[in-house]
Amino acid sequence: MVDLVIKNSKLVLPDGIVEAGIVINNGRIEDIKKNANLPVADRVIDCNGNYVLPGMIDPHVHFREPGAVSKEGWITGSKAAAAGGITTVIDMPNTQPPTASLEELMKKREIAKSKALIDYGFHFAATLENQKEIIRLDRDIASVKFYTSSTIGSLIVDNDAIIFEDFQILAEKDLIATVHAENQIMIDYWVGKLKESNVNDPLKYAEARGNICAAVSLNSIIYLSRIVGNKLHIVHVSTREEVDLIRKFKNEKLTAEVSPHHLFLNKDDIKNLGSYSKVHPPLRSKADQNVLWEALHDGTIDMIASDHAPHLRESKEVDIFSASAGFPEVETTLPLLLNEVHNKRLTLNLIAKITAENPAKVFRIENKGMIKKGLDADLIIVDMNKKKKVDEEKLFTKCGWSPYRGRTLKGWPIKTLVRGNIVFDDGTIYGENRGTEIKYY
Repeated sequence: MVDLVIKNSKLVLPDGIVEAGIVINNGRIEDIKKNANLPVADRVIDCNGNYVLPGMIDPHVHFREPGAVSKEGWITGSKAAAAGGITTVIDMPNTQPPTASLEELMKKREIAKSKALIDYGFHFAATLENQKEIIRLDRDIASVKFYTSSTIGSLIVDNDAIIFEDFQILAEKDLIATVHAENQIMIDYWVGKLKESNVNDPLKYAEARGNICAAVSLNSIIYLSRIVGNKLHIVHVSTREEVDLIRKFKNEKLTAEVSPHHLFLNKDDIKNLGSYSKVHPPLRSKADQNVLWEALHDGTIDMIASDHAPHLRESKEVDIFSASAGFPEVETTLPLLLNEVHNKRLTLNLIAKITAENPAKVFRIENKGMIKKGLDADLIIVDMNKKKKVDEEKLFTKCGWSPYRGRTLKGWPIKTLVRGNIVFDDGTIYGENRGTEIKYY
């Protein structure tokens, strides 16, 4: 007798959608069979004709632990992720203290091991002074993250010579350099001028951190990477200029992601959101947004990554210069995407590719990313006819708000399974599952 059978489902497989069931044993997909041929099982989940997608892999979250658990932590963050159909996250290194040494990496591993309800991995931070730590790294991390503009702590790396040397080290190790590309000198100049004018205007703040700040930085980063020959991944692409650069130099070593807020929000939303709209890089124009959608469809952009960056209301409800930058996103990313299936802008197969298959491939994640024999039974059951509004009072994220508040979306996850264990079931979180750290090939 097998552990679990999922029946009466429409499976979103790499080569299409089929009506079939899944046989699960020891947390892995043992077989995919027609419903009539499914074996007897200890547990049975009847999907009643709903779709099953591979569990989402979100390669860009800020779960804030250690250092800022008032905003989020591994428990609340993984609950929110599970509610959004995310079964694996990769946490960014700009915690307090940052994940910029092997010692801090081990500490974060212990925290996640004891608290995460879903599977997880880590990015490591580059700094101006930790090259010796990068040399000591094994290949048991997703990437080394470079911030070319300011973030929490002292993580900015604004010296091209150091970036060049670090890229050389990573090329030898066959590790990815993940880069937040914005030019801090240009940002400081234009935001400084705005401050001097005493204008507290969220839209003008976004425009002061304009497209050129991202494009100039990305151009330099791509040039350095092409000389070295290392793998390069660009996070939260937001402008047409960045898309043009990535498309021009696209190859197997250059990959990119886009965040949902740059697909589903733009500068027209800043007036209503006020200081809640602050995010780095900022919300862009409708024209930029349209280019991002085109790049997602033609493969210039490889994946969706939430950039889940929760902040408490009190740190957003201040002037635009003092406000914290970022949005909570893990619970709403999949519903936003599913809603676009009804709008004919996405297909379920493309969603599976950009939220699971491609992240697993780019970041070398073993046994995940598809509904396939032998892989982990990380699965989402979605009801494409379920329609509801984004309700802040029902969110699991600790910060308790969303930039999509009140937006009606059609298509929601109703069950999330991690290695065959139900973690989320129609509004209820089951905390018995313990997440495990992902492995890399």
